[in-house]
Amino acid sequence: MSLEKAIEGQIQEAMAAGAFDNLPGRGKPFVWNNEAESAAGDNWLGFKLLRDGGYLPEWLNLGREIEIDLEALAVIDRNHQDYCESADSADAWVRIGSAVDRLRVSYEKRAREIRKKQDRFNHDAPGVRTQRPGIWVEHHIERLIGRERAAHRPD
Repeated sequence: MSLEKAIEGQIQEAMAAGAFDNLPGRGKPFVWNNEAESAAGDNWLGFKLLRDGGYLPEWLNLGREIEIDLEALAVIDRNHQDYCESADSADAWVRIGSAVDRLRVSYEKRAREIRKKQDRFNHDAPGVRTQRPGIWVEHHIERLIGRERAAHRPD
């Protein structure tokens, strides 16, 4: 008897005994989404089934956390941009300068935390195809400083 037939026999016995009757999603259509595929590469279906069953590998949980952190970082970036765009004079910079500084510092702190998480994610991910490029913190800080200069922030 082949290994496949032996496994199939065990699956059929378990089904007959009702071992699969109380699984989450039983009787519902399989929902396809790109999240699992992009996060786990070729192994996306297995990881989706694990996730739906409540068993998600730590590196995939970390990937979800990174996405949430990147969204929060984008909010800080938009706020920084809004402040810089609202500065129409040197007097305006006197009023908003400290807020812009706090946003830049907050952005840098968050970006460095995200980069650490991305490095840990890439270390724990099962292969190169599932890794993600890390955020280049220094580039983004220079971009924020450049935005302030373009808005004619006094030195």
